[in-house]
Amino acid sequence: MKSILLLCAWCFASLALAQDGRALVEESLRRHAPPPHVYQELALVINDAQGRYNVRTFRHYAQREGTKDTKAAHWLVVDTPPDLKGMTIHIGAGRDADDVLGSPILGSNFRVRDFATEILDAHDYGRRDSVMLGQQLHYVVDALPKRPSQPGRRLYLRQDNFFVSRIDHLDADNQLARRQSFHNPRPDETGVWRPGMILMEDLRNGQRSLLKVERRVHSPDYLPAAMANKQP
Repeated sequence: MKSILLLCAWCFASLALAQDGRALVEESLRRHAPPPHVYQELALVINDAQGRYNVRTFRHYAQREGTKDTKAAHWLVVDTPPDLKGMTIHIGAGRDADDVLGSPILGSNFRVRDFATEILDAHDYGRRDSVMLGQQLHYVVDALPKRPSQPGRRLYLRQDNFFVSRIDHLDADNQLARRQSFHNPRPDETGVWRPGMILMEDLRNGQRSLLKVERRVHSPDYLPAAMANKQP
């Protein structure tokens, strides 16, 4: 009888965990955690509502110390256009750091905060009804920052592997403003899925920005010494 009661308690605990929004996000971060070091060569294609486009290229360096979400740092170094070559954007604290995180990346509708680390304790995570995207059922979780000046997001996580397929970015009134979707995921050398392309759509002015990963390497050898000496 005692064993049956323990089994029931475990089942109820597991069910409660599965229904908790934060637990879903934690599981996604655990399964798809970034590697300790990453170097990427990226192409950014920006299209406006009139069909005009331009291309930017830059390098992305990142390092993570330990497993805490606050111990991460990113650097974006511009290669083109020539007049911006060498410009560096440093993202070192997290998604709730300061107002500069709302700045656009190279004229696109990507924001600096879109590259920042998820800070779990800075958000309240609320579970919504699951939805079908494509052929996959997804968990849906609202990530609402505890600081009212920061915008909220709606996260869509595949139920089979907790990979984030889409993020809906909300405005100050919690209305849909931008939609970020992750395409062409491929497993890396550890088996973790990484997207090959990320599309950001502005649902108000029609601008679309496509970020393409031209090259990705997981090695500290690609991190410049000046960056490696900085602590995340």
